[in-house]
Parts: sequence; C-alpha cells; structure tokens
Amino acid sequence: MVSILKEKNSDSGVSRMPALRVSESFASMSLMAWLSLLGALSVQLPSSTSFAQESAKTTTLQKPVVLSTQTQGVQVGSTFVSFEKGLESIARGGVPRTLAELHALERQQEKVASEINKVTVNVQQGSAQGSGVIITAEGLVLTAAHVAGKPGSRVKIYLADGRRVDAKTLGSNRSMDAGLLEITEKDGRPWPHASLGKSDDLQLGQWLIAAGHPGGWMKDRPAVIRVGRILQIMKTTLVTDCALIGGDSGGPLFDLNGRLIGIHSRIGTETVDNMHVPIDVFRDSWVRMAQGEAWGSLPGLKPVIGIHGVKDEDGEGPAKVGRVVDQSPAERIGIQIGDVIVSFDGSPITTFGDLQRAVEESMPGARVRIEFERNGTIVRKSIIIGTTE
Repeated sequence: MVSILKEKNSDSGVSRMPALRVSESFASMSLMAWLSLLGALSVQLPSSTSFAQESAKTTTLQKPVVLSTQTQGVQVGSTFVSFEKGLESIARGGVPRTLAELHALERQQEKVASEINKVTVNVQQGSAQGSGVIITAEGLVLTAAHVAGKPGSRVKIYLADGRRVDAKTLGSNRSMDAGLLEITEKDGRPWPHASLGKSDDLQLGQWLIAAGHPGGWMKDRPAVIRVGRILQIMKTTLVTDCALIGGDSGGPLFDLNGRLIGIHSRIGTETVDNMHVPIDVFRDSWVRMAQGEAWGSLPGLKPVIGIHGVKDEDGEGPAKVGRVVDQSPAERIGIQIGDVIVSFDGSPITTFGDLQRAVEESMPGARVRIEFERNGTIVRKSIIIGTTE
C-alpha cells in the first residue's frame, strides 16, 4: 500500500546522514560486516537547526488507551525492553566503537525484535495489503489512514501466530495518514500490545527498529525487521533510513526500548526518504478517530473520479453527471453526461452531495463498485479512485 503514496521530497537541499539499512534482522549480518560500517557511521550529525524540527503538542488519549508510558513505575504494554548495560548513549544516536558496544546493540535489537513481532499485524481489506500494530489489550490497532480506508469497513487481521481475526475500521485523520482499527473477534484473553512512547523528544541519529509485513502475511515468516536511524524530525513526519516497501504501510516504528514512536506512511523520491507518522499525531487525533470520524485528504492526494454535477441552486439535486473530465476514472469506465449515479461502494446515492462525500471517504487507488442509471437502465461498473493535487 506504500506505492500509491509517492511524495516528492521538499527538502532535497538538506544534507543527509549516510544510510544504514538492514533488510531483515540486525543479527543477520556478520560481526565483521558491521565493523566495516563503523567508519561510515562515525560522522558528525548535522545540527538540529539544519532540519525543520518542531515540538509536538501532546493531548491525552481517552480510555482504554493509557497515555503514560509508565504506571506506578511499571511500563505499560508488552514490548518494553530495558537497555543493555552501557547502551543508553548509543541508542540516542551514538555509534558503537568497540566489540562490546556492538554486541550490546545487536542483543538489544534481537530482544526488541522478538517482542514487537507479537504485536505487529498484517491488515487485509479485499485484495489490498497493509500492516498495523496492536496498542491495547482490548484490540485497538494503529495503522495508516490509507490502509484503514472508510470507517465501518470490515477487514481481516493476521496475527503473529498465524490466526486470522475479524476487525473493523474506525476513524482516520487522512491529512496526517493516521488510522485506527478495532479487532472485533474476541477470545476472552487480552491482546498483546505495544508499549507507547513519545515522539516529541526524539533525536537526530537515534536508532530505531521498523516492523511490517511487506508483500502481505507469509506463513513461517515473522514480521520483517529493519534497523535504521532518524534523518529528519518534523511535527507531522519522521524521516528515517528504515527501508519501506509495499505492504509495510501502517506498520510500527519503535525505539530501542521497544516503545512505539511512529507508524509507517509513505516513501519519498529517495530510498532514504521513508516517512512515518509520529505517535503524538495519533494522540492529537485520538478522540475523533475512536468515534469513527474520518476527515481531511491524504497529503497531495485528494480522491476523485472525474465528474461534475449539473448545477442547481442548493447543491442537493440528483447526482446527475454534467461533465466528465478527460482521461479520468469516470471516462475510462464509460460514464457519460446525463447518467445519474445511484450507488457508490455499496452506499445509496440520492444527491450529488452524497456522491461527493462518498468519494472523499475513499482512498486513492481503491477499486469500488459504482451504479448509475442511463435511459432507465441500471449500469454496474468497477471504478478505481484517482487523485488530484
């Protein structure tokens, strides 16, 4: 689901740190291979003023999510892992310079990878694939808005142990690419869930671990792990060199303590431009998403089908087509002037306003059913949602 959300890098003139990327586990590289990288990693990080770094406003999450990362001194969630001895300074952006430090970093990653695999899930909606992360014992799941799609939709979630359970989409802040799901299939036991971190105190160069199910869920393959560092910090976006590919969207980004700090969103024009939604954005949007509200448009990607209605005074006349945009999704499936749209993605359409709202709730690249009346005959077609700036 990443591929439909390509975004140009607006900061192409900003210098970047050398990229460090691991396609599976940190431990999968030999020790000597890691040692050979230490020289490349021993660079002077740009000062924070070189980046568009902003402090993130934090609001309180409503129940059942616990905002605090700790309750009475005990870490909330199941993914928190204490640091290996002597690892604190390295985890915050330092470079291992001895074999002991390198081994400590490797062991830390292995322990965190084992824990985050238990809470990282694959999300399936029709033929579309994405990832997500369980954040409460009751089964709430954070993902990207373009993975969640329309509120109230039914989805399937693959768990780490291979079980497939039913879930539904709740709300989405599409402007930030933040989405929320809920597992509706219960077995009487609490779900393993991620320990929540904060994104307002992250540092440039800080080590991170990304997880996801690229290409969809695969039997006998755990969540795929990538290790990287923070390249850029903004209020609504984190940029890292943890390589993302199709199917990773909506997956989690953790710090080296196993605390959730972001959700995978999209890929820029360079392989080191991997963009994530900071966890604090989800806090700010929590109440509206939990209530099933969806608002905004994906950055630079407003969903369209390419038709205009027949003008009337109140804007609430029938969804009659007055103009079809050249080379638009509507033109490609044969919609003509004078057709009247009566159904979109299973929902009845009685006014052009209904149609506008239905399209706005759709996700670019999604394939939906559309029905329209032409000369007294109902025509049923499948249409792929397009985008416009």
